[in-house]
Amino acid sequence: MIIVSSSEGFVPRAYVAHYRSSDPQRHRRELQRARSLLFVAATRARDSLTISWHGRPSPFLPDLP
Repeated sequence: MIIVSSSEGFVPRAYVAHYRSSDPQRHRRELQRARSLLFVAATRARDSLTISWHGRPSPFLPDLP
């Protein structure tokens, strides 16, 4: 399984930040939705998983050494 473009601004989408002050409840829902989508995609990997990004990784990815 390969998950590409897991960069900050893509997962979650940059527009979600707009809701932080205007609609906090929607902001939480959108973050949970993006986090869940990434989780489900990653847990579907049977033999191996590769996650790629450019720039800064998604805040949902663990810190790497």
